[in-house]
Amino acid sequence: MTARCFRRRPDIGETEVDADLFLVDPRSEEIYHLDAHAAGLWRLLAEPRDRAEIEQVFAAAFPEADADRVRRDLDQALRRLQAQDLIVAG
Repeated sequence: MTARCFRRRPDIGETEVDADLFLVDPRSEEIYHLDAHAAGLWRLLAEPRDRAEIEQVFAAAFPEADADRVRRDLDQALRRLQAQDLIVAG
């Protein structure tokens, strides 16, 4: 059984303004503002990644953070990006 990979929808546009990242969905014409953590996740998903790999990167980036909190925050961000149809899993 292969791990489920997350990836960006290839047609989503992105614009960086200072430290802020905005995504544009051309189908719905919605604009999404990503906070720093979600923007980091978006950048990480420039290449498809499985859930375990994503968690390892975030755990290394935030070594002082509680591991359970990192998992919860990551799951929340992944769910939100999927609900907004900005990333897909498969």
